[in-house]
Amino acid sequence: SEFLARCVGPTGVVYSFEPAPENFKRLRATARGFSNMYLLQAAVGERSGKSELYLSDTLNVDHRTYLADNSARRVLQIEMVALDDYFKPGQRVDFIKMDVQGYELHALRGTGRLLDDNPAVKLLLELWPYGLKQAGANWVELIDALTTKKMTVSEVTRRGLVPLRSGSITEDPDCYVNLFASQR
Repeated sequence: SEFLARCVGPTGVVYSFEPAPENFKRLRATARGFSNMYLLQAAVGERSGKSELYLSDTLNVDHRTYLADNSARRVLQIEMVALDDYFKPGQRVDFIKMDVQGYELHALRGTGRLLDDNPAVKLLLELWPYGLKQAGANWVELIDALTTKKMTVSEVTRRGLVPLRSGSITEDPDCYVNLFASQR
């Protein structure tokens, strides 16, 4: 969020969503130096309301809004927000960065109107097929959701953007791919 707040400068705005209390506390401390950052302690999903956050005891960036593999995780009651509910109809959104531990498809389902209202929006999101499967989805559905919105999906590599190489995507827990999506 700090990096993006610097990128957009004083005339741009960054909205950051973080459901985990400790992570939100760190985010709030970072945001103190920026007048262009707006924070909400909530997860992003397909609908707004109460939800649960399953906390990782080993990695503070691996909290999830779904219970995976019957793992023993502490549970917190949290707020969840659909971006369609958060942003007003017609409100301009240029860029969405999303890394929600396999919940990306669910979060995208809450952006239908927002994406329609902002056809030039760009998305940067993590594709983690293993996490998507645990969240009750699969990576092909995620790609289909983006292409249905007439978006081109590319893989982010060290060489820049390249066409998505679906043959290299597996449901191995260590398989992550960063995606960039934009209107065709």
